[in-house]
Amino acid sequence: MSTGGYPLAYDIFEGNKYEGETMLPIIDAFKIRYKFDQITIVADAGLLSHKNIQSLEERGYHYSLGARIKNEKASIKNEILSLKLGIGQSRVITKNDNTKLIISYSEQRAKKDRHNRLRGLQRLEKQLKAGKLTKSSINNRGYNKYLKMTGEVSLELDSDKITSDSQWDGLKGYQTNTRLSADQIIENYQHLWQIEKTFYAK
Repeated sequence: MSTGGYPLAYDIFEGNKYEGETMLPIIDAFKIRYKFDQITIVADAGLLSHKNIQSLEERGYHYSLGARIKNEKASIKNEILSLKLGIGQSRVITKNDNTKLIISYSEQRAKKDRHNRLRGLQRLEKQLKAGKLTKSSINNRGYNKYLKMTGEVSLELDSDKITSDSQWDGLKGYQTNTRLSADQIIENYQHLWQIEKTFYAK
């Protein structure tokens, strides 16, 4: 991305191609084209697969990626929830010798998380009252994860799961192998919107 927020290079792939498979070919070609000794990859959580991260590390790339913090192992999740971050605060959690997590808290993000969950729960309640949900509706897709069975055939909202999920409101994670500060990691990640805005521009 240039200082003006415009992409220096891009490529086009089939619409049904998983975006996680498009990242490395573009990065490799970009580095060769511009003769960079080192570059830092900044990308959202959609590209955060174990295979991609391993490939980045094998190639010697630095990266700062959006992290799926709810998918971390139990010990990491417990550490995240024990941070008790205030508005605008962030903390660093070490995952291993080369990788760390930056966890930040935003009140604006927390309000959005609560609002989205409330809307999803309201839709579920309407479907429950209308009898449109069955046992097969219990899955991890969207807000269906908040459903549970009671008895043989009855469904209801799982209040324990709703309460558990609310602990994550406002929290955002970033995974990096760089030596940049937490503030630098977050600031760099927030520049992603400039790229997205450019491609949506008419």
